[in-house]
Amino acid sequence: MMDISIKSLTTNEEFFEVIKLQKIIWRLHNNDDCLPNHLFKAVSEIGGLVLGAFNKTRLAGFLMVMVGFDGIKGVYHHSHILGVHPDLAFQNIGFRLKKAHYDSAKPEGIKLVTWTYDPLLGPNANLNIAKLGGIVRGYKINYYGEVMGESDLVSGIPSDRFWLEWYLQTKFVNNRLAGSAKPGVPLAEYNKVNQVAADNSGFLRMLGFTKPAAKKIMIEIPYDFQSIFDLNKDLALDWRLKTRDLFMACFEQGFTVTNFLHITKEKEKGNYYLLERDFEIS
Repeated sequence: MMDISIKSLTTNEEFFEVIKLQKIIWRLHNNDDCLPNHLFKAVSEIGGLVLGAFNKTRLAGFLMVMVGFDGIKGVYHHSHILGVHPDLAFQNIGFRLKKAHYDSAKPEGIKLVTWTYDPLLGPNANLNIAKLGGIVRGYKINYYGEVMGESDLVSGIPSDRFWLEWYLQTKFVNNRLAGSAKPGVPLAEYNKVNQVAADNSGFLRMLGFTKPAAKKIMIEIPYDFQSIFDLNKDLALDWRLKTRDLFMACFEQGFTVTNFLHITKEKEKGNYYLLERDFEIS
């Protein structure tokens, strides 16, 4: 495994390196849509957290955490942005950054961390749900708007996002972080509610879905949505709109995303969300 060290970032020089990394990760052509150094500086000095992951002296990834408050949750953390250099993908860097945040926030008594992510991106779901133990019961429509500057990754379709909750002080999260609660579950217990099929180009299409009736359900998403997005924007939009309707219907009926199954075997490849009705975390 690659040698990675993680530390808090506090200087303008470090934040300028984060700006450069943002451009690479999100394929930005200029700095206009990068979070600026002064924002990272402010967050780092008012109770938030900016972490950098380094491979020797090279910045490999970063994480920025803000402090949130409302009358019900009290003080909580919001993990606003996480990025890893594409050349260093699949090195567990995102997990290590999140774990470093967990190790810092849990002893301080922080109970809840929230963040958003695209529900159709399987690698993000695998990290956020299967490995970290986040749960989802909220859906944000076109959260950042359809046109997000010059990014080749995100422009052109509605920026729908899951609203994820990460309960640091629970056995559920502790077990998931320890790797003892991965989805080695009897999938026969889960009723698959969306119908999919490969088209002539080999891309997976969602044909429709049935009304969720069972207590445990399963929803399939593309194995590689980024490739669909890059090569067939119409199909990407179709997935966005159909899964929007499906997930919102599920959340309205009391379902929670509790796990994610990422199957890598060549003839069985697939990404599946696992949802439970009336789920209570402990």
